[in-house]
Amino acid sequence: MNAGGTQVIWWNTGDLMAPVTELLLLLLLLDAAEAAVAPDDAAAAQVWKLQMKELKGKDSSPPIRDGSAPQLLYCRAGIGYHLQILANGTVGGVHKADANCWMKVFALKRGVVGIKGVESGLYLCLSADGAARAAKEFSEECLLKENLEENLYTTFSSLVHPGIFLALSHRGELRRGNRVGRHQASTHFLPRWSP
Repeated sequence: MNAGGTQVIWWNTGDLMAPVTELLLLLLLLDAAEAAVAPDDAAAAQVWKLQMKELKGKDSSPPIRDGSAPQLLYCRAGIGYHLQILANGTVGGVHKADANCWMKVFALKRGVVGIKGVESGLYLCLSADGAARAAKEFSEECLLKENLEENLYTTFSSLVHPGIFLALSHRGELRRGNRVGRHQASTHFLPRWSP
């Protein structure tokens, strides 16, 4: 009480501000951690280019740890087709899996993969005009974004050409990647480890 008989309440602002400050600091740290874990696609492509410049003149394989088991990529379009890469560079689909259907899907970073035919030794690439092709050398067009959809199927799209998807028609032929969307069955793939 003060001299006039009224009660004075003193607030220690440090006591009130400490939880608020801690909460703000926690939010800032979470935001910074999320940005560090999920960089944008342009930055990922730039990092890949720098890694490739460092490897110039060395082995032409991409900078990966190649520990994944070979798998089949099954597309649910039509009667169901397995993705295949032939030795002549042709990419397509066949209903009954053969030796050309076995693929190595390898991660370059979180959400970014490459696909290599085990039998052919060729890498799957998506060009700017939406065409899928096979190449001997791994390039930036071979960088694919792997996305798990709501129905648990996987879609593969180009990292350097946004909106271009890997797709098979209902007859097992390649579809132009710029004419399909991620919600179409022709872009949905399942990994399989036995035919």
